[in-house]
Amino acid sequence: MMPHPLRVLRTLPAPVRLLVAGSFVNKLGTFIIPYLTLVLRKDFQLEDAAAARLLLAYGGGSLVSIVVGGVLTDHLGRRLTLLLSLLGSGVIAVSLGCVSSIRVFAPLLVLLGFVADLYRPAASAIIGDLLPSAQRATGFAALRTAVNLGFAVGMSLGGFIEDWSWRLLFIGDGATTLLYGAVVYLFIGETRPGEGAVSAANRGSASASPWRDAVFLQVLLVSLCFSLMFFSHLTELPLTITLTAGYPARLYGLLVAVNGLLIALFEMSVVERLRPFRRLRVAALGTFLTGLAFSSAGVSRHWTWFLLVVVAYTAGEILTTPQKMAFVTDWAPPESRGRYLSFYQATWSIAMGLNPILFLPLRTRLGDTAFWPLMMLLAAPSALLLLRLDRVADRPERLRGATGEGPPLGTALSDPGA
Repeated sequence: MMPHPLRVLRTLPAPVRLLVAGSFVNKLGTFIIPYLTLVLRKDFQLEDAAAARLLLAYGGGSLVSIVVGGVLTDHLGRRLTLLLSLLGSGVIAVSLGCVSSIRVFAPLLVLLGFVADLYRPAASAIIGDLLPSAQRATGFAALRTAVNLGFAVGMSLGGFIEDWSWRLLFIGDGATTLLYGAVVYLFIGETRPGEGAVSAANRGSASASPWRDAVFLQVLLVSLCFSLMFFSHLTELPLTITLTAGYPARLYGLLVAVNGLLIALFEMSVVERLRPFRRLRVAALGTFLTGLAFSSAGVSRHWTWFLLVVVAYTAGEILTTPQKMAFVTDWAPPESRGRYLSFYQATWSIAMGLNPILFLPLRTRLGDTAFWPLMMLLAAPSALLLLRLDRVADRPERLRGATGEGPPLGTALSDPGA
């Protein structure tokens, strides 16, 4: 029987629950990104090329922000990095809502990109610091649930707010971010492990670069392939549903909303229920299921089939993402946890930029029937690589950041002799 999500949430420490609540409030006010193009074109009268360059600069700043956030998380601490990001981006967002000149608006927007995502590795590192290994996937699932639920509600509110005043989009975004910063300032202390938390054996590896870590590089490759495939639900799938199948855009919007709804309702419960199973095998199953879902998107043009595709890739996402983040947290040396998590999170940002560049022309050239099955070329090798990492890397003696019970070694999905 699946545990209730709120019951699962109550099992987490108070600082983690506050972090989850703050993330929900923050994402509830995330109005800027979905409506930014509309604001630049309609309210600032920018040409398409100028708007695209500004959006590219913002996206590049966001990618740099995630990586720098990991370094700051390890060197300045989780709490200070969170406050720097949340209070800084909150003030910038409110300022954006108060300016009228594009000459002031544009540099502020680019600056926002460099500050806004500094908090992401810090928030993830706090979960790794406070939760034992066996509970980390559940903690990441709770954080993802808050983000998805807040974003879904915020998207709906944002449309009404933009019709009223574009300035309120930025002021509302900034206000909720500042509120999150206030929660961190008042209730969340520093969680970075002290010197005593790193054993003499691990202390040398803690300073090593993640880029020299062969196992971690394989995880980055798996994450990049998975996210490249996954972001097709935002780029190629809407074209298949609207242009090829002929449905209105509102149907696509409703179908994609099912993704966030299912995550909000089931992710925490499913991840908690799967805790006894070996996580990278669960992630491999989820990766294969996601590939199977996307590879079948061109099989039928009926809306019920597209609904099944959405449900299947959502199930794959739920099985995959929290488990991989839990493994990365256990694999990373405690003193390098922020950098490891930031590089992992950066693969999603890179994939978001690469997907339309690589896949949109390919879909146009091949058509839906030939294009969608190619997703298995990403999913199948990634699943096999996760199974290999399960055998050779996800072992207690190799997990430098593991605490508490550690990952499960037996149960239904593992080898009898493991």
